[in-house]
Amino acid sequence: MEWHQKYETRFSRLSYPGVRRVIRRQKEQNDAGRRPSGPSLEVQLPSLGEVAAEDVVHTFRARSIYCLQTVQWACGIPIGWGKCYRSESPSQVLSILNAIWEDFHGSRPGFIAYDNACNLLRHIVTQNAGDPWLKSTKFIVDAWHYIGHQASNVLCRIWCNPAPANGSQPDLLIMQEDANGNKHTTRAFNTETAEQLNSWMDGFEAQLRQMTDVNYDFYVHVLFMLYKEAVEERIDKKNQHIPEDFWVNM
Repeated sequence: MEWHQKYETRFSRLSYPGVRRVIRRQKEQNDAGRRPSGPSLEVQLPSLGEVAAEDVVHTFRARSIYCLQTVQWACGIPIGWGKCYRSESPSQVLSILNAIWEDFHGSRPGFIAYDNACNLLRHIVTQNAGDPWLKSTKFIVDAWHYIGHQASNVLCRIWCNPAPANGSQPDLLIMQEDANGNKHTTRAFNTETAEQLNSWMDGFEAQLRQMTDVNYDFYVHVLFMLYKEAVEERIDKKNQHIPEDFWVNM
């Protein structure tokens, strides 16, 4: 039918704000005494106290998160994730780390690279100077974000440097020889694996934004599994497996 085709054209692809706009314009036409040329949306809302239904302004919306916080090993394999509400605060990031390693205290990493590691470290020390994280893990700023941190930030420069040249962290730097036989120091680990995963996850942001919390959690777990399989395949092709005797000597 012709009117149904017009209806599909006008309303099938509208978002929530678009539907509100259509209803508002149709109300303006009705108030002006003009008859609609096609089907119209009729919304029946209850009054709110002494305020008439058509005068009630609704400001509610579905709750959303501020960001998805991801955690990976240096090779790129995802470990876990968590949701940050309202902001990416050090307290929320610490809660996510505590939740991931809640039952694996002995398996905490020796280093954690994070773009705001200096403030995270400050938060941990301020809240609990005896926190186990301070004994098990060194928090460093990833190489890319470290460039933008203030040189006057003593805590960041001394404790969170991803490549200290004074030899205080030999596990972070290795000696390599280039094609000309020249030796030079380079970073032992890729501190940008989280940024690479986050960039890949950006392609699914539109779908995730429309999901319920249950579907969101399941979908993120599936994405992590797919990304893990892709990383493992890349490791296989480059023959970068850790030898079995490595685990024997651990």
